[in-house]
Amino acid sequence: MTNLPIKDFSKLWNVRKNPFDRDPQSVPLIRFMLHTNSLSSELLTKDSPAHRLVKLNSFKEIEVMPLPTTDSDTREFLNTNGLVCTEYYSYDSGIALKASDGSIYNVVSHSPKNILEPIISDSTVALADLFASNICDYLVVGANEPSLKCKVARDNIITPEQALELVRVLLTAHGRFYINAEVRVSELFYYLYRFKKLYKEFQHAWTIATYAHGKGISEKIHDYLASLETRLEFICRAYDMVAFLSLKTANWDEQSNQLYHLAYFITLVTGVFDNLAHIIKEFYHMPITGRMDISLRIPPSKKPNKFYQTLQSKNAALYEFLAGSDMQRDINIFYPLRDSLVHRELPTGVQLQQSSEIGKNVFELNSETFEELKKMSDSPTFIIKGNPPFLDPLPFIKWAQQVTITLVNRVLSSINWNLVCVTLPRDIQDEIHAGNENFERGVGKFLGWPAEPLYF
Repeated sequence: MTNLPIKDFSKLWNVRKNPFDRDPQSVPLIRFMLHTNSLSSELLTKDSPAHRLVKLNSFKEIEVMPLPTTDSDTREFLNTNGLVCTEYYSYDSGIALKASDGSIYNVVSHSPKNILEPIISDSTVALADLFASNICDYLVVGANEPSLKCKVARDNIITPEQALELVRVLLTAHGRFYINAEVRVSELFYYLYRFKKLYKEFQHAWTIATYAHGKGISEKIHDYLASLETRLEFICRAYDMVAFLSLKTANWDEQSNQLYHLAYFITLVTGVFDNLAHIIKEFYHMPITGRMDISLRIPPSKKPNKFYQTLQSKNAALYEFLAGSDMQRDINIFYPLRDSLVHRELPTGVQLQQSSEIGKNVFELNSETFEELKKMSDSPTFIIKGNPPFLDPLPFIKWAQQVTITLVNRVLSSINWNLVCVTLPRDIQDEIHAGNENFERGVGKFLGWPAEPLYF
């Protein structure tokens, strides 16, 4: 055949190639190609990342297109959710992708002999699939798919979980906080949900502190928990801004804004460390008066301070976790960065062009900061080694957020708040237990939403 109405996907978009650079009014804002063969079981599992990604096709901002599959159950699920099914279509010396709505997209005009063979060994992703993914922004494959390690594909191949995170960062940056295609919430409620979902152990501590305020929970503990809540929410806000700006094409206009939110993010995290230390100190009535002695940080080559010496006798399990080498390494990594930002020169922004066509903004580390970081870890994933070395913002905030989540949840869950709860009247205890059970059913339901959000 030579007269097929084939669409040239290189001309599909009269917009910027990077979805994070596009006009917010673009429809759709972002497109995903589903590799159905590596996702078949996950697609049919309710509430799985792949299942939720298909549901997002109902949003005007998101388009999801599946690659060919012969599985009848998968095809029925895709059709039910408004997706067009596809098949490969040969013409002359090329291959096209034919959709069930009649659309035909050119995949390659002159296909090589290995067009239907895997791009790497043990992969279910064929070379044709990789070419076809250029119709969209990203190719979404199963989490165990070997093609995720394919260097040729660069950052184009992602998992369903990564796809949902891209949607979350993109839509929230444009002020769109949807529970589903019909229901949205305010920015305030989005960040309330976000922080409660990530720092899930905070809710129980806060509930007891609220009911027992002045009746077993001191004014200081209540205030420190309130301060912790604010900082955790602000960390979520700063994270989202750094992530969005990091995913945009590198440019000088955004660099200062990116550094502003990155610097704030780092200082907020070290503030959380201080909040947690003071909560522990007050809960266990530690006889420590010097503020410098109340710290989660044990500087390298230093012995545990009076705070830790006291904690060891009060809560041995929490002591072992906080004073352990892994947690102390992670805590200490923040301080050379924080001290440089607060007391010395700010890092210089640089546009780094590596294998990615998009490039990225990175920030030069001075020699003193870098040498301090090397004492903590030989090869942190967020440092690009060189002369000079650079901090890569996106992998840094991902690592830092996970450290903070682990730390906050472990500390708050290790404090026996129920020692206070059992001293309260029975009806109050029942209210606390009922609230905890409601929270465990889902943060969205706890907030009175009709359902849990699809992408955040």
